[in-house]
Amino acid sequence: MLGGHMKIIDCTLRDGGYYNDWDFDKVLVEKYLEAMADAKIDFVEIGFRFIDKETFYGAYAFATDKWLETLRVPDGVTLGVMCNAKDLLAGGNPRAQVMETFSPADESPVELVRIAAHFKEAEACEEAIYALHELGYKIGFNLMQAGGRSPDEITAKAVAMAEWPLEALYFADSLGNMWPEDVANTVKALRKGWSGEIGFHSHDNMGNGLANTLAAYEAGATWLDATVLGMGRGAGNVRLEYLLLELARKNIRESRLDSLLDLVVSDFLPMQERCKWGPNLFYHLSALYGVHPTYVQEMLSEGRYDHDQVIAALQRLGETKASGYSYSTLLEAVGGGEQHSVEGSWVAKDWLKDRNVLLIGPGESSRDHMEALIHYIDEHDPFVICLNSNPWFPSDRIDAWVACNTNRMLMDQDYYHQHTGQLITPAGAIPEKMRDSLKNWKLMDYGLKLDASRFVISETECVIPTPLTLLYAIALVNAAGASSVQACGLDGYKSHDPRHIEIEEALKLYHKSSPEPLQVISITPTNLSFKKKSVYAPEYN
Repeated sequence: MLGGHMKIIDCTLRDGGYYNDWDFDKVLVEKYLEAMADAKIDFVEIGFRFIDKETFYGAYAFATDKWLETLRVPDGVTLGVMCNAKDLLAGGNPRAQVMETFSPADESPVELVRIAAHFKEAEACEEAIYALHELGYKIGFNLMQAGGRSPDEITAKAVAMAEWPLEALYFADSLGNMWPEDVANTVKALRKGWSGEIGFHSHDNMGNGLANTLAAYEAGATWLDATVLGMGRGAGNVRLEYLLLELARKNIRESRLDSLLDLVVSDFLPMQERCKWGPNLFYHLSALYGVHPTYVQEMLSEGRYDHDQVIAALQRLGETKASGYSYSTLLEAVGGGEQHSVEGSWVAKDWLKDRNVLLIGPGESSRDHMEALIHYIDEHDPFVICLNSNPWFPSDRIDAWVACNTNRMLMDQDYYHQHTGQLITPAGAIPEKMRDSLKNWKLMDYGLKLDASRFVISETECVIPTPLTLLYAIALVNAAGASSVQACGLDGYKSHDPRHIEIEEALKLYHKSSPEPLQVISITPTNLSFKKKSVYAPEYN
């Protein structure tokens, strides 16, 4: 049985922003809005309203009222934004956070606000919902990762929200692993506890985006998400143009598509070539195994993994039910094994006594500012330590290398074949197959133990929360008696990236370690919470 009056929500700039940091050209955005008006799209979700402002994102990560008021928004286009529940809940007072983030609806170009929440966060969002309602907004609520949930669990969430003032209660196929039958059953389970409008947000990992969206509508969902050319995280979403064409073919909804199809061909196809979103074998496998699509996106974007490694990693991730992303878990999966704690035999004490140290990270800033960095090394003679490998930094300027992650060492095996020097590493973590690669290297066996809740530095080993070489190196230079630490090439990740969160949590433990640890100063751009200076400043130049 077909549902009632349909509403199409296009969320291209919101979901697609994961590929370009929400940094869309304003001319393109206004052309896009004209196409949305011509196609009579009911709501345009123009972006996120992120609360964190500690890194660079484009305008559509924040979608502030002031910025939106600078856009030429055609008549007939209704704007919406999305908030993540974790942002609204982080401070412990979701109502206050809403009031700080949103102005009254009658003073804003935004009419619709949607909150995206994991199942465990849902009930805690009630205060935020009522605060938005008090401000006069239309409100949608999105339950993420609905695939694999039992009908009873889904119905229970719907019952808990039965009285909330929502325009629509959504569910999202976040892992892209639902089939049309699953979608229909989810709508049925929601309907047992929710009498209002139901919405569906698809992901196209298995190529089911269109079929699932149509199945949702046939089962009674009336709010349907789509994006231009499917632009969205990982494999992306159902393609708006395909959905509208199919709805027209079925005589369900007519749309004017000339402007939209021109936008797809002229603007979004070239963007897709650059950003590489869309379904492929690897996203299909991630959905099949119930693995978070960010694992695929990271492996493909890094370019260091061959296809066999990606497939094997996805199989291992599936065995561990990796529905949430972790960089350490990715490294374990790619390497094929778990990182073990190993004791050390080398005493680091006084190895770098009173020396200034420069840590060389793998980020592009070490290449972009190469000339200034080499000048600094030549003029000030720091002890230069390279984290893992660096493909562009000259090895004759490096005094030692540091590595601690077994799987990363395996990936760098060719580098070790081609170079020689002194390597500080937990000897017990070196894979047997790498022994020959390191036969010309001088090895210093500094131990490594793992404990998620501690950061401890001693003369022969360190205890760190995760086997990241940056953390191991920071512990080492403290143990070795360095007087100061500069760093470059530690560019970091965007603040929403799980790898960024993982590093920052570890650094908090480091700063609490005893005795008082050395302060790391980044002299090239970084998103990490190090003290920042410039390699071009007089003290370094």
